[in-house]
Amino acid sequence: MIAVAALTALSLLVPQQLDQIVQDRTPGVEMNANGRNHAKGNAPHNGQVRIGSITKSFVAVSVLQLVGEKKIELDGPVNRYVPHVRDSRITVRQVLQHTSGLPDYVLAIGVNKIADTRDRYFPPHDLLDAAFAQPVTNQPGEKHVYSNTNYVVAGLMIQKVTGRPVGEAIQKVIVKAGLGDTYWPGQGEQRIRGRHARVSVKADLLDPGSEVVDATEYDTSSAWASGAMVSTPQDVAKFFKTLLGGGLLDKAQLDEMRKTVPVDERSAYGLGLESTKLSCGGVSWGHGGTIHGWASLGAATDDGKYAAVTLTALPGTFGDDPARKFERMVGVMDTAFCGK
Repeated sequence: MIAVAALTALSLLVPQQLDQIVQDRTPGVEMNANGRNHAKGNAPHNGQVRIGSITKSFVAVSVLQLVGEKKIELDGPVNRYVPHVRDSRITVRQVLQHTSGLPDYVLAIGVNKIADTRDRYFPPHDLLDAAFAQPVTNQPGEKHVYSNTNYVVAGLMIQKVTGRPVGEAIQKVIVKAGLGDTYWPGQGEQRIRGRHARVSVKADLLDPGSEVVDATEYDTSSAWASGAMVSTPQDVAKFFKTLLGGGLLDKAQLDEMRKTVPVDERSAYGLGLESTKLSCGGVSWGHGGTIHGWASLGAATDDGKYAAVTLTALPGTFGDDPARKFERMVGVMDTAFCGK
């Protein structure tokens, strides 16, 4: 049962904080907090959203399911499954935990300019080619450096082991979690299938002075297994609640998923799962995700609370302070978990 303080947060504090986000030059925001949907501005209640890097949590679950089935060795070399990775020191765990040292491909393919990627289909190996043309960031296991390339490798590993498209493996996770509005886009699919907001982004993410353009239709092959999925705040929150409750992985694999390395003073990263310290003590477990037009956070706690929030424009799109906007997102998630 949710405590009285948490019920107060759901009925009063969460809507107030969402109002503040919209008033701070954000077109819209939608949220699910402990089973209750909220929406402000141009966002519908529990509309479909592109969840960006929250996709990584789904991919990590799929990999760990295969670990549990003895089809993947967690601490074995990843190039056993993806020969494109030539460094045999890099393990599956390091790929999932962003400690592999693999360079990020994102800027190398021009993702910062939406016009360069919106209508282009990128085969996964093209993403790896772009990544491996860059210098490594660190030696394997040396430190945590976030790189989308790791999850392109993870997606290819799933395909190698299962002999099927990665979307089919992710669909099994979606079904097991009981998610009715979540999907892996088909090849070349640019539109969102269900009810959703229109979203906005800077034409060039590296140029604050560039014009604001519509980003609603987009080919997410440039993100692929690092961030292609579509879901809803309600489904994202339910996914993390189900995951922490043991509904998707055996205890041994869930325990491995929650073995973390430090990211900063507030957070630490496991295997496709990030812990964030809460104002009331303890941590939430989840992931964030950004992609052209969308910014999301989703998480759950060990005591059964769960929440997800999505903005309909990347922080900074309309002259707002990106760091402050991110803190507002973290703050409303904290309210959902702590009730203050």
